[in-house]
Amino acid sequence: MATPTAGSTASPAAEPSSAPRPAPDQTGRLAGRVAVVTGAGQGLGRGIAEALADEGAAVALLGRTESKVIAAAEELSGKGARVLALRCDVAERADAQAAVEATLAAFGAVDILINNAQGGNNTVRVPTVDATDAQLLESFETGPLGSVHMMQACFEALRDSGHGAVVNFGSGIGVRGAPGLLGYAMAKEAIGGLTKVTAIEWGRYGIRVNQVCPAAWSPAAEEYMKQSPERWEAQRRQTPLRRLGDPYADIGRAIVGLVSDDMQYLTGATLMLDGGQILLR
Repeated sequence: MATPTAGSTASPAAEPSSAPRPAPDQTGRLAGRVAVVTGAGQGLGRGIAEALADEGAAVALLGRTESKVIAAAEELSGKGARVLALRCDVAERADAQAAVEATLAAFGAVDILINNAQGGNNTVRVPTVDATDAQLLESFETGPLGSVHMMQACFEALRDSGHGAVVNFGSGIGVRGAPGLLGYAMAKEAIGGLTKVTAIEWGRYGIRVNQVCPAAWSPAAEEYMKQSPERWEAQRRQTPLRRLGDPYADIGRAIVGLVSDDMQYLTGATLMLDGGQILLR
């Protein structure tokens, strides 16, 4: 059974495929490990959760909309994955703590944390002079602050893991800037700072902390394509690989490698999973 957001991209303009994939491999690279994925009810988070599960990890899927994470978890469970669906607003410290406690109760460990959640409407562009405190705070509270909440809640389990790995989510918009996206760009750059500080502090405990900056299909990307088809097509053509990334095949599989022992000496790094967009800034 396939998720709506996963699969390989057959052509530059193609949306993610819904082609079936094999059942989770309980002898895979992440067998015996437990992953927590925030923002896992749709888009990138859902594709990443599936990729982790396919390599044998037990996965806790967290999201603000309970029905979405339940649906995603049921789909993964149907193909043999060990999963847990949890409603969690990472902007609320108590929610983050409760979700981690529930994960530990269900699976006994947390080895991998994927901080994918990010609120705020980045499909609407607001000039800096018109940006409100509420807009800026929503981006900050659901992005970098939410990531801090999750990292603090997971710290002891990650320290005890022996394979502790955190992946935070930045953005090319944070790196290169974009007019009208002040709150989002600020939030994503703050996540870069969080990644560097904790990579330095937590390395002594064997915890690796890295950041990815993806450009991939998501509900926000689809909305942008509908609202601005000409700008969308121009951006696609300017991307060296001529397509947007697939949540499962391009981003999820890369993250599997990043959190596995194959990348055990990498920490504090930023990986631009954007089809080469960063080269054009």
